[in-house]
Amino acid sequence: MGKGRDKKKKLQKKSNKGVSKKAHNQTKREELNEQKRERREERAAQGGEDDIHALLAQVALHDKKVKQTEEIKDVDPPTPRCNCTFTPLANHVMAGASGQQNSRAKSAKHEVLLYGGEYFDGRKTYVYGDLYKLDLKKKTWTQIVAKKPPKPRSGHQSFAYKGYFYTFGGEYTSPNQKNFNHYRDFWRLDLTSYEWEKLAMKGASPSARSGHRVVVVKGKAILFGGFYDTGKELKYYNDLWVFDMESLKWSTHGQPGQHCPSPRSGFQFFCDETEGQCGKVYLYGGYSKQVDEDDEEHGVTHDDMWCLDLGTMLWERIKKNGICPTKRAGSTIVTHKKNAVAFGGVVDHEVEDNIYSEFFNDMFNFKMDKRRWFPMVIRNPGSKGPGIMGQTYVVKKGSAALTKEEKAATKIQAHFRGYSVRKAYKVYRVGGKVGELLYSPAVVKAGGKVIHPPPRNKGSLVVLDNVLWLYGGTFEEKDREVTLDDLWSINLNKLDGWTCHEKGTFVLSEQDADSSEDDDDDMEMDSEELEMMSDDDDSSSSSCMGDD
Repeated sequence: MGKGRDKKKKLQKKSNKGVSKKAHNQTKREELNEQKRERREERAAQGGEDDIHALLAQVALHDKKVKQTEEIKDVDPPTPRCNCTFTPLANHVMAGASGQQNSRAKSAKHEVLLYGGEYFDGRKTYVYGDLYKLDLKKKTWTQIVAKKPPKPRSGHQSFAYKGYFYTFGGEYTSPNQKNFNHYRDFWRLDLTSYEWEKLAMKGASPSARSGHRVVVVKGKAILFGGFYDTGKELKYYNDLWVFDMESLKWSTHGQPGQHCPSPRSGFQFFCDETEGQCGKVYLYGGYSKQVDEDDEEHGVTHDDMWCLDLGTMLWERIKKNGICPTKRAGSTIVTHKKNAVAFGGVVDHEVEDNIYSEFFNDMFNFKMDKRRWFPMVIRNPGSKGPGIMGQTYVVKKGSAALTKEEKAATKIQAHFRGYSVRKAYKVYRVGGKVGELLYSPAVVKAGGKVIHPPPRNKGSLVVLDNVLWLYGGTFEEKDREVTLDDLWSINLNKLDGWTCHEKGTFVLSEQDADSSEDDDDDMEMDSEELEMMSDDDDSSSSSCMGDD
């Protein structure tokens, strides 16, 4: 009996050793496989500035080191960037049972999420995948470092909805701007835990693209347009997609040959949920490229306007009534009550073998219930007199200064014909070499004058509590492209002047500042000029926001 028990113990001990050895070997194999994966990832991350896959592999290695989500409060503002998203969180962070959730929902009323974007320093392009939260009440920045985030991108579209922050598409550009990678992935971020989730798409979905636009109407995300550019292949889109926020599924709408906007990107896209049973979406302007008979590409800036009925999913081209913005791309628009407020933009003028880039800092209001455009006149705080749209600068080639009559005509056009409030001209010799700087934009200083942000395109806009906020964008100064990181606000009910909260890192040259002061003096309106304008335009050209 005793020998039998000893034998069983020996067998059990031997069996335990075998199990332990197998477990040890399994652990060792897993460690070796992990080391192999790391070596493969490191090899994949080795490459030059034109190797997109190597660059993205480097990003993946960096993101893999993040083991837990972290909120870093009171950080310095983000680096300058454009083509990012600037998303208000008010009413989208859900209250819950815990005090922490309720506190988050309350603070979100004043918060905006800044995600992604790109920056060009004159030599290289940097694409970001970082995430910042801006408290507009406290004017403080918080960086959110999350696990397993999406790849860096610009030209994407984002929105917040019922406790989540969504982002679709975009592109990654190599630093030398020779290679591009477009995305078609769809992600969402839990606004309480800050955990990213890549949505698994079932069925058909939009192709890879950037420069598209998305609006959310009654539980549906409406996507239109965009472009795809690999450096060798260029496509512009005019397809229409609807994403159901409950089922998390895409559906496509429209048939070949159907009456609809032409392919484009960078257009203004906004919605009116109160119009009709399902709401309506408006589209204005945009940009695309066309190839002529000589196989040369030419940029096309669009200025047509369309309305999409979400009940029938049919497009209607509508007239541009009132005083609408001039033809431009890169303008930004945001809705406020029954109004859609547009700011800035840029348009290129090709004259013989020169290209003139014209930047804007004017504001226009599209009243959705009247389907009519109005220029927005900005006044100084406490001022009861007529305001101004801004300043304008007119270049007259090969001549002296403008005559008094020409100046008066120019001012009338700037105020009441939808021309730019300020024009920043840069002339380029076709083929790339910079020719002559005619004018550079500048912030108008105070001293009795109305203050305006510098002209720009690709600025970011949000509206919170009747206040419009403007962040960043780009323009050109002398022989370089400038990316802005300034922060401005204006009360849309009062229009009593812009307030600069953050000047940003860009500093204007003294010559540019002097030019802006001269411009501001030129734009002062006397009673005779105001009388000329009142005779020329009817009373329908009022430009206040109001609550109607």
